[in-house]
Amino acid sequence: MDATSSPLPPVPHASPARARLALAGGLLALLAAAAALQAWTPIPWDADTAYHVAVARLIRAQGLLHAFPWTPFSWLARHYADKELLFHLLLVPLSGLDWVTDAKVVGALCGFAALSSLYLVLRAERVRLGAVWALAALASSGYFAMRLGLVRPHLLSMALAPAVTWAAARRRHGLLFAACVAYPLAYTAWHTALGLVALAELARVAAGQRPRWGAPLAAAGGLAVGLLVHPNFPAILSFFWIQNFQILMGTAWTGMAGVELGTEYLPFTPAEALRFALLPGLAALAGAALAWRERREGWVPLAFALPALAFGALTFRTQRFVEYFVPFSFAALALALRGRGGRALPAAALGIALAFTGLVGRGPLELMRLRLRDFSPEVEAHLRARIPEGAQVFACDWLTTGELMLALPERRFLVALDPVLFLKNDPERYRLWWQLDHQPPPHPALAIREGFGADFVVCDTGHPAFWPLFDALQADPGARLLHRSPLWIGWDLRPGPAPAPNGP
Repeated sequence: MDATSSPLPPVPHASPARARLALAGGLLALLAAAAALQAWTPIPWDADTAYHVAVARLIRAQGLLHAFPWTPFSWLARHYADKELLFHLLLVPLSGLDWVTDAKVVGALCGFAALSSLYLVLRAERVRLGAVWALAALASSGYFAMRLGLVRPHLLSMALAPAVTWAAARRRHGLLFAACVAYPLAYTAWHTALGLVALAELARVAAGQRPRWGAPLAAAGGLAVGLLVHPNFPAILSFFWIQNFQILMGTAWTGMAGVELGTEYLPFTPAEALRFALLPGLAALAGAALAWRERREGWVPLAFALPALAFGALTFRTQRFVEYFVPFSFAALALALRGRGGRALPAAALGIALAFTGLVGRGPLELMRLRLRDFSPEVEAHLRARIPEGAQVFACDWLTTGELMLALPERRFLVALDPVLFLKNDPERYRLWWQLDHQPPPHPALAIREGFGADFVVCDTGHPAFWPLFDALQADPGARLLHRSPLWIGWDLRPGPAPAPNGP
């Protein structure tokens, strides 16, 4: 065996025209799947999507950002680092359109990139019907399909991760370097590339090969270049530490009291694990067993099986890692079965995945159909007429900041992206915010005005934990009802005559 490469099976006899047609057909099928996910959802499901579109609009108007005064109580206000710069730049060209249209177009393209990256790796390894394997991965878990349908920057990481793994395993140092340059510009967890390269090298060693430094050096060099050319260097390094260690490990995994990060940081319940991780788990175990048994014949399957097992372990700690666990699991299985079963195996895998998810795992996809537009044009016009530009707005929930920034541009809010960015910047005010939200005093208007300089309160009505604050503001003579609609409620805290409170 060549000491620098893992062998490939013979190329099936096919004309170049037929091969190009097959490639185009596979890519079109994956593009259709990604677009169908966006069409399935009336409004982008994740609240962060609105924030990302709002940032794209700010970049379109002002150029690359180096501060974020729109959330003055956040760490980002004075230490801004755009950890998802490439994603925001993709949103910029269509940011003048309705935000839902912009998000859905970019979501379809990024979802397609994630699926096609997996397909192109399988095709490069001469796996039959690689696009069908990619569709089987998509269909195997309703939760994974939901994650692929979110319009968020993790889609770019999902596209880069298989490319990094394959380039490291195949010693394609130029591709590896380029992918690693892109990683810090695209996603906050760019250290993922180093872990994937290390596991690819481990697979080589397990196959009886001598370790080499070419791939690790290419990856490290690419990441260094990506960080150095980032317009927010060196603040991007500080943000990397906050996001990946203080938020994930120091807050989410420790269950810190007084901080709500969202359900994606939670582990699956046993029932959820059966519905959303059973098929990927079986694929990972089968792929890893076959890859290990035949590692002397080629280490590329093992280079994907090891990350599948690692991401599987992380998924059972934090459910959001399913976005890597699923594609690596099916890649490992497809690569381990390469040359066996012809076209029947990928077709069977897709059929089983569709049947299983259709019967027991479609819940997350059904939820995505329920999302409604948060602000109608009438509500936006009503609030813009009553809340002047530059005003500080007290919001009960960090999750709604994106929608508020789109509905009320050039106003100021408390914090976006993550509450830990508020906690780190101003612990005392963060505790006051939490107390007002959950245990408000009898007359909270003065505390809001003095503590946050806010003359307005706008909150979503769907969180029962905030209802005591609504009751207290309703009874407070210093707060006058500004707006009430099924989704939003707001107060004017300024002295003066009461405004017309009726929302449209």
